[in-house]
Amino acid sequence: MQETLETQEINVYCHFARGLGEARYMAAESWSCLNKTLLEVLDSYNEVNATLNLVLFEDAMAHICRINRILESPRGNALLVGVGGSGKQSLTRLAAFIANLEVFQITLRKGYNIVDLKSDLASLYMKAGVKNIGTVLLMTDAQVADEKFLVLVNDLLASGEIPDLFADDEMESIIGTVRSEVRGSGVMDTRENCWRFFIDRVRRQLKGDGASPVIITVATTAADILHPRLAPSSSLPVALCFSPVGSKLRVRSRKFPAVVNCTAINWFHEWPQEALESVSFKFLQEVENIDLRVKESVSKFMAYVHMSVNQRSGEYLANERRYNYTTPKSFLEQIKLYGSLLGQKSKDLTTKMERLENGLQKLNSTSAQVDDLKAKLAAQEVELKQKNEDADKLIQARPCVVVGIETEKVSKEKAIADEEEEKVAAFAVVVSGKQRDCEEDLAKAEPALLAAQDALNTLNKNNLTELKSFGSPVVAVTNVTAAVMVLSAPGGKVPKDRSWKAAKVMMAKVDAFLDSLINFNKEKIPETCLKAIQPYLQDPEFQPDLVASKSNAAAGLCSWVVNIVRFYQVYCEVEPKRQALSKANAELAAAQEKLTVIKTKINVGGLASENVRWAEAVENFKKQERTLCGDVLLITAFISYLGYFTRRYRLQLMDDIWRPYLSQLEVGGLAGQDVTTCQDSSSYGETASR
Repeated sequence: MQETLETQEINVYCHFARGLGEARYMAAESWSCLNKTLLEVLDSYNEVNATLNLVLFEDAMAHICRINRILESPRGNALLVGVGGSGKQSLTRLAAFIANLEVFQITLRKGYNIVDLKSDLASLYMKAGVKNIGTVLLMTDAQVADEKFLVLVNDLLASGEIPDLFADDEMESIIGTVRSEVRGSGVMDTRENCWRFFIDRVRRQLKGDGASPVIITVATTAADILHPRLAPSSSLPVALCFSPVGSKLRVRSRKFPAVVNCTAINWFHEWPQEALESVSFKFLQEVENIDLRVKESVSKFMAYVHMSVNQRSGEYLANERRYNYTTPKSFLEQIKLYGSLLGQKSKDLTTKMERLENGLQKLNSTSAQVDDLKAKLAAQEVELKQKNEDADKLIQARPCVVVGIETEKVSKEKAIADEEEEKVAAFAVVVSGKQRDCEEDLAKAEPALLAAQDALNTLNKNNLTELKSFGSPVVAVTNVTAAVMVLSAPGGKVPKDRSWKAAKVMMAKVDAFLDSLINFNKEKIPETCLKAIQPYLQDPEFQPDLVASKSNAAAGLCSWVVNIVRFYQVYCEVEPKRQALSKANAELAAAQEKLTVIKTKINVGGLASENVRWAEAVENFKKQERTLCGDVLLITAFISYLGYFTRRYRLQLMDDIWRPYLSQLEVGGLAGQDVTTCQDSSSYGETASR
């Protein structure tokens, strides 16, 4: 890129041709000198503002000079026309920084309307007209939430005056603020002169720039030409950034003529091949694990893909009558997607290779141990042979007795070994059946357990307060409170006094009484309490439905007593089953552990085939790693650009245009693999929507 900048001629004029310190409007010496100056400006900008990651190719530098020239001119406003991602906003910010102008953009939010825009413009007018601070109003297509916004912009561009922008008291305050400056300029400080002074300053100080900015440059005197920065520049320039796609720009130009008539239009055309390569190469520097030569080839291929898609889109329109737009934003998304996919796939391959290589190391280590065991076994065989010879001699001396004893001993040991082996093999089945039986019993008991717990929800503070207020309740109610006293007796000491008076004492503090019922230890009820509660439970009238006719509160307590006892009975039946299940699980775990130990004793020689297969897999992964850059490059191009085309155009671009060009570069390809198989037909629509 540097060689290109040095060899090509330049025909660009700007105010900073010899650096920012010398403000003279003259031709730049060369692209390389201009690039050096703008890089210094970009570094200075990034030190005090949000970082702009710009690639300053020739077109970008030319646009900066044009926009800056517009902003430096008196009442210079710009209309920047270009598709998304062309760099209109970023280059405008840098050009404004060179001109010592601030940049203002409206912030859209839910419900943002014309009133909010007027409020923002009023603040901007005060900043430019009263505080005399040069500011660029930057507005894009996306910020025109309502076409009425452009009515205000049209007035701002045409005359600088926006109706009803300020209230009467605000206008008087502004006039009073600038009155002394009006007198100092030798003009009568009438109300009209003061207001005109304020509007003129706003138009000088407020610069406009939009998504498709229009900039007007006006030179009035010789001083303006020789030293533009010394002339009164537009303090509030407007820069409009609009897209040429569709009919919006054409319609707006007719409805709001000042957008075109009062701005200087700067068209952002398609990025040339050199610009595409420079941008991709710059952003590829952030991608790791790629050689410099490969990065150069990748940047060339990305630019080639973008240009070839532009050409095919023209043919596609002519043949199919369907539009396919490619923008610089599409190209930047391709670069971003490439870096993301390459990092992900590279990480996956590295993980797979490391896992297999670790497995191979363990297999090799195990094989070495087996070889060592074989050597020891060979030595033991020699020793065994010697012992057999000694045993033969002994047998010759006492043949009947010795042989009989040894044969019987070997037979017993073998029988024990076989029996243990059968036990281990069958134990897992037995334990599994026991676990299944326990789970079935628990499934039957759980509903009763849940029903007992739900009974606790039948009580509330209102019921208990009502019950406590009774003076002399019927026997059915007193039996319920007596049963509660029996069941909740501390330490199993059943109280002898279970009268209504004692019950009222028990319920004296309703909150505490309710908490004691809620927190009642329902899993541990003393045997004495269970015996003492039986007479109440056996009473035919001790039923919640019958007690409810006397008192709802007593019915709630009656239900609690009945369900708590029922819960405890079910709990006593379920608990042994739970313990049995826990024991069964422990036995099952022990059996499985024992089986695992037995299985680990299998000869590792059976893993020899795995050793070969894993080694082949590692080699295949290494081959994939060598061609990964090209593989991901083709897949990224496919995802970024081909989703909108039909299958015929996809195959033409992939097989007839991209693959042959990729084979000429120092980047590995897909080695004949059909990249269209990377996505099924159902995903084409999703790709196109991107």
